Amino acid sequence: MKIVVVSDTHHVSDFVDKIPGLEKADLYLHAGDSGMPEPYLYPFRSVMGNCDFDDHDMYLTEYCPLGKILMKHTPFTESEIRKYKENGYVIFIHGHTHVRKFEERDGVYIINPGSLYFPRDGLEGCYLVLEVSETELKYEFKPYFD
Repeated sequence: MKIVVVSDTHHVSDFVDKIPGLEKADLYLHAGDSGMPEPYLYPFRSVMGNCDFDDHDMYLTEYCPLGKILMKHTPFTESEIRKYKENGYVIFIHGHTHVRKFEERDGVYIINPGSLYFPRDGLEGCYLVLEVSETELKYEFKPYFD
């Protein structure tokens, strides 16, 4: 299963059409702070960011061959990770920091795609591509030039 993840686009919208043209995927996710109503984000599914003013959900659950995915905008606390891990979640996706992250810890993955337009890690804006099977998770941060 191929999943494309973006975050923190802050009212810039060209990615909605461009990224699906660049990356054919089974699932497109936006980890919040889009600044756009959900219908305008299609095919991306999104969560509510601290800069969003729409009716996005705070949490989003998706399913992949490896297990359950949980996405929200702000970083997960250790207690949240423990709680949701007990309920079968293996992939935790968040945004908010504008800093890319891919960490495997105690059988779960904590992931932040960074920001397409406003990175804060000294690197270029990017999106994340996940390739998920029943036994492994591969990832690649891809530069995005609008």
